[in-house]
Amino acid sequence: MATIERVDPHDGAALSAWYRALRAGASAGRGSPLVAAYEELRSSLREPGSAAQRSAWAAVDGGAVVGSMLFALHGRENPELADVDVNVPAEHRGRGYGGALLAHAERLARKGGRRVLLAEAFVPSACAPEEHPGAGFALRRGFQSVHREDHLVLELPVPEERLRAFVERTRGRRPGYRLSTWSGGCPDGEAAAVAAMRTAMERAVPCGDLQGEPRVWDAERVRAVEARTRRQGYASIASMARGPGGEPAGYSQLFVPEHNPGEVYQDDTVVLEPHRGRGLGEALKALNLLRLRREHPDRARVHTWTAAVNPSMWEINRRFGFRPVEVAHRLQKVA
Repeated sequence: MATIERVDPHDGAALSAWYRALRAGASAGRGSPLVAAYEELRSSLREPGSAAQRSAWAAVDGGAVVGSMLFALHGRENPELADVDVNVPAEHRGRGYGGALLAHAERLARKGGRRVLLAEAFVPSACAPEEHPGAGFALRRGFQSVHREDHLVLELPVPEERLRAFVERTRGRRPGYRLSTWSGGCPDGEAAAVAAMRTAMERAVPCGDLQGEPRVWDAERVRAVEARTRRQGYASIASMARGPGGEPAGYSQLFVPEHNPGEVYQDDTVVLEPHRGRGLGEALKALNLLRLRREHPDRARVHTWTAAVNPSMWEINRRFGFRPVEVAHRLQKVA
């Protein structure tokens, strides 16, 4: 019989045992798993941001950690939402550990006044979610798959001449536009423009029937998130487009995790509606990959997630050489 115990993020031995169970469960049966590194999660738990209050929980049986749970209460913009991530290593499945962890998450959500519980499952493209161990587990317990995105992977390096061609081929469609790129925090004077585009991204990105409100970004939030991601070990590469009048037009960002060798995360890519159709998204992604090639030549893969209902971004990713490896199902349970 397992007990559910909260893990102290300052207890290195306990957190390491919890993380081993998380990584084993999250990687099982996946061809190209992307799992947050131990150092990233440790930092996230020790230094919570304003967007969520996170806690780690372990299922313990006979003194051994046999399952892990990461739980989060959303911040002020979504006071009815909570996230849960349950992982049980393959050798421990079928013994009720996952169910016990999920039941505990539901109790935590009720105690925190949360009405909606969100989760995620990564399913091979050819597999129906109800036949997948993780997604099927959630569906049988009242969750519904309300949004799906293809997890795409780009193998590196991409030839430099090919990336430069992506920038040049759209030049004639964007007269008067100025493109810039940087590493690390955004340059002085650009935080407000980045905030406006990140807010637009949250409002525009397809999200199916997921409940919740998009976050509103300002310069202070941009700087706070930059500082926090640096502490977690992420390097950042970003590119921005400004229109003929100097107005923000588009933005794209990559994260390079120090503690997850070989991997790169594609974060936002957004082009504001009045500026679409000029190849800006393609050019911005190419500029990022050129800088990535110069500054981080050891990286092997870029990961991105794109909804099938976003055909323009899907097509851009296809032209760069991204290939689908699995489907990320966003799961939701409403009390």
